[in-house]
Amino acid sequence: MKPNDHTTPSASISHSLAPYANTDTVKTIDRIFKARSIAVVGASSDPAKFGYMTLDCLIRGGYEGTVFPINPKGGEILGLRVYPSLNEVPGQLDLAMIIVPFQFVASVLQEAAKKNVAGAIICSGGFKEAGRQDLEDELKAIGRQTGVRLLGPNISGIAYLPNKMCAQFFPAFTTRGPLAVICQSGTVTTGLCEWASDDGLGVSAGINLGNQVDLCECDYLDFFARDENTRAIVMYLEGVSNGRRFLETLDRTTPRKPVVIIKGGRTEAGRRSTASHTGSMASSHEIFSAACRQVGALVAPDIETAYDHAKALATMRPIQGRRLLSISTSGGANTLAMDEIEAHGLEVLKLPTELVAKLKGLGLSPLAGFPNPIDLVSIRADDFRKVVLEVDQHNLADVILLNFGDPVVGDLELVKELNDKIKASVAVSYFAGGSQEKIGRIALSRAGFPVFAAPERAIRGIAAKAWYSNYLQKRGLR
Repeated sequence: MKPNDHTTPSASISHSLAPYANTDTVKTIDRIFKARSIAVVGASSDPAKFGYMTLDCLIRGGYEGTVFPINPKGGEILGLRVYPSLNEVPGQLDLAMIIVPFQFVASVLQEAAKKNVAGAIICSGGFKEAGRQDLEDELKAIGRQTGVRLLGPNISGIAYLPNKMCAQFFPAFTTRGPLAVICQSGTVTTGLCEWASDDGLGVSAGINLGNQVDLCECDYLDFFARDENTRAIVMYLEGVSNGRRFLETLDRTTPRKPVVIIKGGRTEAGRRSTASHTGSMASSHEIFSAACRQVGALVAPDIETAYDHAKALATMRPIQGRRLLSISTSGGANTLAMDEIEAHGLEVLKLPTELVAKLKGLGLSPLAGFPNPIDLVSIRADDFRKVVLEVDQHNLADVILLNFGDPVVGDLELVKELNDKIKASVAVSYFAGGSQEKIGRIALSRAGFPVFAAPERAIRGIAAKAWYSNYLQKRGLR
């Protein structure tokens, strides 16, 4: 389904299914994410091993708390004293990372409980995904008995950038931004976070779910719904163990924060891969998508679209309607945008004759064209400025797309000024111009503006924002 599709399942979902999150769990996740002391159990001096990579990632990520490497051999790794066991770590610990062979995880978890940790990140694999449900049940029992909350097992780790904490194998993310990433795949978590970092957008968090023996996607949604550092949430899911709870959680999350989901296991081949990856059972994609839309979450058809949706939702101002005006440096950029506009049901209004006359009197290129979209045949920021300020006075668009098909000198200053002065929301497509394009696109992202690498991607992002704005309006939330 496209973002503008309002189709819902025949069975309606009440919007008061579960109005309250588990506040104790949210508080515990807050302590885990803001941990001031972390033990890395299974730390290694071998750069090829995950125990070394994780320690190195914490350090390079800029973590400012205390790190305790744990290895029976003792010694020193990366300039840090190594403790033979958790029992010998002085004082209380907030968080334990467990990177040891699966047969030793339970005993390490018992030791961690004695140190009063809030949580344990279990990176080790070899549990449900390997056919050993019994070992996973043992971990669950220990967690219930001791009160230690479990992340994983079978995960690459987590990152929470407000605490400069990259508690994962790799990489060390340092670009902080508004996007929370929650995925049932370490690879997809890393990919989305790296896209956001490379774009200059950044993330608030990157969470790998793994087998979810304890803390699950619903718990994290409840946290990020309230996290002041997060403005949008993007998820990759292969399946959910409790569909009703998941929809209830989405229902109370989406009024606070927009959620975009990419669903793995949409085909039979994908479902087989899902089962071998995390042991999850994937549900019908059509039913899943329709149910999520009904409670305000967008389900994207692919990972690139999911990222663009989430970027728009995190950075664009609220959109009052579906009317769009595109202004470009060249005709091809507009054509690409118009093809995508039609596919997503956005509206393109024709410019009135009197407005066209005013625009022609602004001293623009004689080659400029003034239907909608507007082709300026110009790379001058001042030409864009004059046209946008004039058009905005006529209330013809809810969104104005600045379609930079060529480098525009003064792009950042232009977008800042227009964003402050006009009533319409502003979005930018910046997709040509070599090094200048990359510099401009990253600068705009770092300044918090919605900027996309192609006209089609910009339109898909705008359509997602329009869909979400409409959803909130229908629920009486704006």
